Amino acid sequence: MCNNDLPKIADSFLDFLWLTRDNVFNLNDLTKISSFCPKSIKDCIEDCSIPPSHVKVILYLTESNSSPISQIATNLGISKSNMTPIIDNLICYGLVNRYNDPKDRRILRVELTEKAYELFEFIRSSIKNLCIEKLNRLSNEELIILDSSIANLSGIMKKLK
Repeated sequence: MCNNDLPKIADSFLDFLWLTRDNVFNLNDLTKISSFCPKSIKDCIEDCSIPPSHVKVILYLTESNSSPISQIATNLGISKSNMTPIIDNLICYGLVNRYNDPKDRRILRVELTEKAYELFEFIRSSIKNLCIEKLNRLSNEELIILDSSIANLSGIMKKLK
């Protein structure tokens, strides 16, 4: 395949992403999540209207466990001056802890709290259940094709990183 095909492939890929957003992860389905969540999670969701920058920090910390604030800022492309209010808000929501690095007390680190892990796992589990509900509409043959296609796509997507 030649590089002239790349724009066509990019268009197809974007179409696929939009189809996924519209048919699998549409906003109406995602709003159902809060209707059947435990009170502690519902309170957390209602207490914090979390902006995208805060979500980026939470997702980053789910991968790295604990990290220096400056490293989070650098890796996420958020200015260091904006990190302080983000971390302060996440502390107020009870989603992160801030502490001095035991090896170098000049470095401030943050980590997710148990509450953040519970929230993340609840949302992940809820989205998984919504996917199962959607996948139940497919035939066995379609499920086999989809499973194989996802495996192929996952392998390719890992190379794009």
